[in-house]
Amino acid sequence: MRWLETLLNPATLALLIPIIAIVGAFSVNALKAHHRHQERIEKIKQGLDPDS
Repeated sequence: MRWLETLLNPATLALLIPIIAIVGAFSVNALKAHHRHQERIEKIKQGLDPDS
């Protein structure tokens, strides 16, 4: 459980929280972009104009 004490150290948390927030925000944006792309591909497959 030594790793937990190290992880919960305020100095460690001060570094980890912003890093996790940035990685999380990037991941959410990447997933949204992927979802929009998949929807666009489906519209094209159905013969619809994806830009309208």
